[in-house]
Amino acid sequence: MDKVRDFLIKSFRVPNPMNWGYPVLFASLGTILCFFIFRAAYSFLPYTSSSLVGYSFSSLIFTLIVFAAPAVFLARRFNVSISGHYTGIGVLLMALLSGAPLYLLRTALQNITVFLWMRLGNSVVYPFLFCYTDDHAPLTLSLEILTDTIVPAFGVALFFYGIVWSSIRPKDRRLAMLVIPVLFALFSLDLNGFAGMLLTGWWLCVLRKYIENIWGPILCLIGSRLTGIILSNVLAPADITTLLTYQDISVSYFYAAAPAVVVGIILLMFFSRALGEFNFNYNNSIYGDNLDADFREEQDRVLPPALAGFNIALLVGVIIIIVMWGLLIGGVRA
Repeated sequence: MDKVRDFLIKSFRVPNPMNWGYPVLFASLGTILCFFIFRAAYSFLPYTSSSLVGYSFSSLIFTLIVFAAPAVFLARRFNVSISGHYTGIGVLLMALLSGAPLYLLRTALQNITVFLWMRLGNSVVYPFLFCYTDDHAPLTLSLEILTDTIVPAFGVALFFYGIVWSSIRPKDRRLAMLVIPVLFALFSLDLNGFAGMLLTGWWLCVLRKYIENIWGPILCLIGSRLTGIILSNVLAPADITTLLTYQDISVSYFYAAAPAVVVGIILLMFFSRALGEFNFNYNNSIYGDNLDADFREEQDRVLPPALAGFNIALLVGVIIIIVMWGLLIGGVRA
């Protein structure tokens, strides 16, 4: 029994210094807690989970429990600065604008994914959180943007590009560019948008790396949402609530997807190059001194190797989120 106790303590106690695998366990436990909260709440609330009011409630609770609370708690527990530092309004504006090509690529990938999934004879799998409303009044749209973009953007930025990013040594950031997008997509619990979420998670890593704060990813997500409003008549996600077979998907989605992918890739390459040049110039003076070198060296010395994040806590967290995916695909909803 002592050996079992020692193993559990070693595997699940809050590590010091923090490794990136431990926050994943927090988020996974929060996800399954939200599932039971929603199951209980919607059994007596006069709203469904897909109504605007129900979705707003679910989105706020999910963001708080799964992302924001663990990020803030762990950051305070270890005195970690997760927001980064201010590097100028110019790059933040570029991050906002980069949401446009991201929207093009993410929407095209989502529509293609829906078509291929249904072409294989499968039924539509609804996301864990989604909203359906025919009301397009300004107040309704404002509430949608608040609860489906602004609040979640702050949550995912604090968690993935705050506490998780800050728990990985600067010298191991290449691994972060692989791990974080996968985690970002897994916790989206959206089969239709999984490929797009992988891309989104990767691009937000690029922004976090070059802009050096969480405001870049936040503004990018807001910019992507605003682009969707502007281009709603040109390129929009397929309405999954109206699809019974793949033949219900309009061919116009594919006509719009091809140029969207080409334009989106070109624009993302432009933004990546421009932000990379900015970051180099920002961190190097005219004398060639790297202004950020001391901080990076300190982080490399203090933080554990990235491989330390592949631990029992991460494994349990991933198993929990995979179980949630199984329930989602199986049609079990909150």
